[in-house]
Parts: sequence; structure tokens; C-alpha cells
Amino acid sequence: MECEWYNWNRKILSFRLGGDKVLVHNEKGVTLLEVLLSITILSIILLSITNFFPQMGMMNKHNEEKSQGMNFAKQVLVDWKTSQRVIDFLKAPAPANRPEEYKSEDDSYYYFSTIKNDFDVHIKIKKESDLHSTPSKAHLIQIQLQENNDTVSETYGYLTIGE
Repeated sequence: MECEWYNWNRKILSFRLGGDKVLVHNEKGVTLLEVLLSITILSIILLSITNFFPQMGMMNKHNEEKSQGMNFAKQVLVDWKTSQRVIDFLKAPAPANRPEEYKSEDDSYYYFSTIKNDFDVHIKIKKESDLHSTPSKAHLIQIQLQENNDTVSETYGYLTIGE
């Protein structure tokens, strides 16, 4: 019995059986075209996935910065709500009692500005109490954090003053 292999992708087997030549067709192989198409499809899928990861990294960084800004704004709010010099100023708003961060005022608000942790901190405190009862008064305080003239975070609360 003698065997010969032809055409690697079709695996045509030729052998002699008894004196007659018999051809057997085996088409279980993979063609070059199929290999190239599968590599191309796999490349497209991998490139799509690899483009996704840098975007996720940027989103994570942005969310982290925003979260830090919100936490810092809350901390500034707590500091101002518990500041005795701010409470004294709201009780007696004379120029001698002004905190060093004081910038200006209008008919409704006092404006303060400072720089902390590379943020421009803008604070606005309402002159008149929103609570019209005694013995306490609640003044609206708004905190705005800016970085490079872009607002990073804003928060607000009430500064309670006992009479």
C-alpha cells in the first residue's frame, strides 16, 4: 500500500489498493483565507477593547477629582459653620469684625474669597436669616470651589447663630 499527500488544505489522499488507484477527499482542513479572516476579526475586537481602557482611566481620574472637590467643599462648609469669627461678624457686621477673607457685600449677601489647596474658594453668606424665629437665626452659606476658572464643586448649608 503506498500513500501520497497533496494540497495541504484539502488533504487529498491517494493510495493504491490492489492495483487500482483510489482518491479520498478529506476537507477538514483550514484554508488560508479562513485563517486571515479570523485574524482580522480578532484584531478588530482586540483594538476595540484596548481603546476602551484609556477612556475608563480618564473617567476614573475625573470622578476622583470631582469626589475630592466635593469632600473639600464640605470640609470648608464645616469650617465656616463652626468659625467663631464668622459668627461674631454676622452678629455684629461692623468693619472691625470682618474676617480676613471678606471681599464685598450687596443688599442680600456677604462675599468672601480665599485660596486653599490650589482651589479658589468663593463663599457667599446671606445677610438676613431664613429662619424667622427666636432664639436662633439660620443664614444660608454657599461654597463654590473653582480651579482654573472652572467650577469643581458647590455646596451649601446653614450657619446657625444663637441670639
